[in-house]
This record gives sequence, C-alpha cells and structure tokens, in this order.
Amino acid sequence: MSDDFLKDPELLQDFVVESEEALQGMDQDMVALESAPNDADLLNRIFRAIHTIKGTSSFLGLDPVVQLSHRTEDVLNALRHGDCRLTRRMMDALLGARDQLGRMLADLRNRQVRTYSLDDLLNELELVQKPAGGPLTLGEILVANEIIPPETLQSALAEQATQTEPKKLGEILVEKGAVTPVQIGEALSHQRLAIETQSDAKTMRVDVRKLDELINLVGELVLERNRLARLSHDFSAGIVDRSALATALGESTARLSFVTEELQIAGLKTRMMPIESVFRKFPRLVRDVARSVNKQAQLVLEGQDTEIDKTMAELIADPLVHLVRNALDHGIELPEIREKAGKARAGTIRLEASQEGDQIVIRISDDGAGIHPDRILAKALEKGMVSADRAHALTKREILDFIFLPGFTTAQKVNDLSGRGVGMDVVRSNLQKLNGVVDLESEAGRGTTFRLRVPLTLAILPVLLVEVSEEIYALPLRSVLETVRIRPSEIHCIEGSEVLQLRGETIALLRLGEIFGLPNARECAQKVVILGIGRRRIALLVDQLIGQESTVIKPLGAYLHGSAQLAGATISGDGRVRLVLDPAGLLATASSLAQGARA
Repeated sequence: MSDDFLKDPELLQDFVVESEEALQGMDQDMVALESAPNDADLLNRIFRAIHTIKGTSSFLGLDPVVQLSHRTEDVLNALRHGDCRLTRRMMDALLGARDQLGRMLADLRNRQVRTYSLDDLLNELELVQKPAGGPLTLGEILVANEIIPPETLQSALAEQATQTEPKKLGEILVEKGAVTPVQIGEALSHQRLAIETQSDAKTMRVDVRKLDELINLVGELVLERNRLARLSHDFSAGIVDRSALATALGESTARLSFVTEELQIAGLKTRMMPIESVFRKFPRLVRDVARSVNKQAQLVLEGQDTEIDKTMAELIADPLVHLVRNALDHGIELPEIREKAGKARAGTIRLEASQEGDQIVIRISDDGAGIHPDRILAKALEKGMVSADRAHALTKREILDFIFLPGFTTAQKVNDLSGRGVGMDVVRSNLQKLNGVVDLESEAGRGTTFRLRVPLTLAILPVLLVEVSEEIYALPLRSVLETVRIRPSEIHCIEGSEVLQLRGETIALLRLGEIFGLPNARECAQKVVILGIGRRRIALLVDQLIGQESTVIKPLGAYLHGSAQLAGATISGDGRVRLVLDPAGLLATASSLAQGARA
C-alpha cells in the first residue's frame, strides 16, 4: 500500500471513523444472518456497508482494502441473487474478511503503511461461492459445513455406486465412523428447510389494507361468476328466453369488466413501494463522490413517498447512480470556481419523483456549470459523429443528444468516475428496455436537468393493435404519439430511404410488411402510426387500426429471442398469440436502413 492517502489526513480520518462504524454494525448483522440466512434486509445492510467501504477506499487508493472488500462484496452479492447459500464455512470466511478489514482500519488510524498477505483469505472467499442450481444434497451440506472432508464424501459415493443393493449415503458415512447419526439428522433438517424456503427468496412487505381491498374484489368476482353460472343454467333449462338472456349477459359483462379492472389495479398496488427505498442510498453516494473529486455538494430529495413497482424500483437504481455521479463529476464546479461565479461554494443536486398518469417522472438536476453545446459539437466533429455540413443545421437539443451516444465523452482524462465514454448511453439504453425515456435540458452556467419517464409497472402494458397484411401486432401505447390518415403523395424517397412529410416535418417511414417479409408488403396503406421515444420519431405504415387494450406481455421463446423489433408476445381474447413490437428496436432498424441506403 502506498502512502499517498497520508496527504489528506482529514479525509482519511473521516473514512476510518465511518468504516469502523459500518464494521461495528456488521458484527451484529452477520451474527443474526447466520441464524436467519433468508433475511434479505440483514443481507442488504451488510452488503451496503461493504460496498461503501469499497467505494470510498478506492477513491483514497487503499488497494488492499479495495481488493478484500471487493471480494467480500462478490460473496454477498452472490447470496443476494441466490447464486449460493450461506454455510458455516462461508460465514467463517466473511467474518475473517471483516476482522482483517478491522485490522487494516486500525493501521490506517495510526497512519501505518503495511504490506498484507491476503492470498489465502481471497482464495477462500472465492471458493465458498457455491452455485445454487437446486437444494443442496446431504453430502454437499456435510462438506459445506466442514463435517466431513471432500475426500470422505467421494469415497462414500464410490462405495455406494459399487454395491448391488445400494445403501443410503448417510448409512455408509455412519458405518465408516465419519459422522454421527445426530449430525446426519441435523444435515437432513437443513436440507428440508432449504427445499421449503427455496421459493421465498424474494419477498416484500404489503400494507394489509391493500390485501383487504384485493380480497373484497375477489369476493365480487366470485359473486359475478355465480350469476353467470345461474344464467347458463336457466338458459339450458329453458327458463329464460334469448332476449332476457342478452340483457342479463350485457349487465353481467359490464359488471365483470368493472370488477376485473379494479382487481387489476388492486393487484398492481400490492407490488408498489415508495421510491424512498431507491433514494435512500444517494445521500451517502453524493457525500463520498463529492469528497473524491474535491467538491462540495448537498442533496435535496423530494417526492420520496411516490410509489413505484418493486421490479421497476430495482431496475431504475443503476441509471440514477450514473446520472448523480455525472452531475458531481461534470456538473458541479469546484468551490473556488463557484465562488468566483457568484454561487455558493456548495452545489445543489435535486432528486425529485412524481407521478403523471401511468408514468413516474424522476428529475435529476444540478445548479452547476451546465453543458456547453459548442464543446459537445466540437467533440462530435472530432470523433466523426457528424459531418461539418450537417453540424450547421443541428438544433441545441440535437447537439445535446450526442452525449447519449456510445463512446462519447468530453472528459479530458479518465478517472474512477468518467472519461471512458460509457455511462450516458447505458442510461438511455437501460431506460428503453423499461419502456422509458430520458430527456435533457441544460443552460450554460446555470445547470442541467435530466428528466426520466418510466411506466409505473412492467406487469400490465396498454397497447394499440394494428393490422398489417392480415397479421395483428401490438404497439406499446405510451410510445404512440398519434395516428393519421395520409395520401400516397406524402411519402417521399430521400437518399434511398422512404420518409413521410407530415405538417412540415420529415419523419422516417417503415413498412412493417417488408421488415417481417409479409405478402403484399408494397401495397400502399393510408394509415400511419407515429411512434416517439424522447425526441426521435418514426412512422409505421399499417393497413388497419384495430383498437386499444391492456394486456400482459410475455417473453419470447428462444426462436424469436434475438429479434430486435420484438419486445414480447401477448394472448388476445380469442386465444391467438400477438407479437408486441419494440419501438426502440424499430427506431434502430430505421436508422440502420437509412445508413445502409446512404452507403
């Protein structure tokens, strides 16, 4: 370990104090985790503590601390994702890592520079990560808990395989004197517990009032089912005529539709959780990153009670981390520069959440230097991302969009936070996978705001059904801007690609029939669906507009999994499978076709 960290004793002291507090909290949590290995809250608290130690130590250049905490984090992350199970040997390794980190921190407190031999501990942490494809066998449990060595297990299995009337593994091990009957009983109890709890790895707390509402609606559904059963019986028995039956069925269908929609909403509510669970990690992140780049910043959180689907909350966290770190590294200026500009020495980052219709809007804003379009355009020209002729016609918004392209960066040098040209493109691509969009506004010298729009949930998808060459496809409704009827004269060809002239705007045109190789693909339909993601637009030529409906999207099978234009599939009311189109994939297809036509 180098002594570079001694140059900033105040920062080192803060790191040691905070890390030792984290380790103290881990002591109690790790002991509790050994008794409750399926407690996700305990596991997440331990993981966050190690993750924080790793992140801050990397900023200080404390390589041995980074190396050990990173390997420990790998083990904890494998536990969090269910890739391995907690064993006595694994807990011993984790406690050994915790104790070694404590010794390192004690040395740092005393400003001592030491060389540590970590190979054995690092190897042990790697070895204890046992894949968890299913419940552990009896032999695996005995070895994992160091009751028998692996060699004894292999010998017993070999003996079992050669017997004409195979005995149980436990009987062989007891006969060999390798284990006692009590140890076998404990191991079998562990095995049964693992099987029983295997499906309970992912849990969440639900307000009992939401469950009460769900049960009440199920009761309403049962009553309506009973009514339909009575109508079916009466009609079969000739008690009711067709006219009366039609009236009764209409009433029952309307009631059933209402109850089903309410049940759908109530079911989704049970998966909703406050976004505060995502926001709570950012105060510490802002503090640590600000220290690492010698800046001062405060974080303001608003709308933490806004509810979002649990799965969406987990998926949105990573893009938010990218944006907050980007605001600190690129947006907020150094204190001296802010002071000269008449600003407070400490910058402000705001993280706000609100609900607008069926979407969650998250704003990440800062009062920093903002983004200079001239610098962005110069870098885009330097990298060959745009021609000089095209550059003169770009609007400010189009220029700012360059930061979302892969490989684009204005950083002068690579550091731990940025400069590699990755990050912002990941933010946009990850949001597109969630059927979300990211928008950007910036004013030089005043600050930057990123606005993320994501659906409340991924479980239910409102779609627009369209017909093309007698095939019906579903388009996510949140990406549909409008539907219009056009004349053939409004379709033009520019540089080998078809475009639509709509109210003075030129929009790339796609014929779904041609993309999917359908018959009659060149017949000119007169209906167009305009799709939009962010500020990008595309026009889809279709034969008919069928209507709107809410549906459940299912993943594609292996045969269609690699189709970029498809997001999944759904089942219609008549039982037929309908393909759900991916707007982001269609936009990429249009861009690829346009580039191919110009080449």
